Amino acid sequence: MNQVNNNDELAIFHLDNLSKLLRNKANQYLSAQGIDVRIEQLPVLFSIPEEGLPQQQIADEIGRDKSSVLRTISNLEKEDLVRVTTDIADKRKNCVMLTPKGRVLARLIKDKIVNLEKVLFNSLKSPEHDRFMQVIKSIGNNLQNIHII
Repeated sequence: MNQVNNNDELAIFHLDNLSKLLRNKANQYLSAQGIDVRIEQLPVLFSIPEEGLPQQQIADEIGRDKSSVLRTISNLEKEDLVRVTTDIADKRKNCVMLTPKGRVLARLIKDKIVNLEKVLFNSLKSPEHDRFMQVIKSIGNNLQNIHII
């Protein structure tokens, strides 16, 4: 790889900027739609199936630490979007379930996010969009497999 002369040549800075910009715009978009849920909360909200899921399993599935997931669940619970109950079989586990309000809102948000993505990617033709998705998934997989000492 050639020597990098400035930050503008480093993809990591562009990706970080893109991530922040996307998060901010998505939060503004949801807020403008009257939805008081932040984009950072969506992985938790979307990972909960109809029958519910233990908190630790949610953390494992979305790749976040348990304390971050617990804070998100607590905020979603305050908004009556999820309910936390003690697992009957194992009292040490807490099971998280969507409330009826949470199920309706999750479906609505998914529809809104699909619409937002259509706007974001309207300049990409289908093969370009497919390739873009392959590239970002590949980068994500590479990052997960990197072992830093």
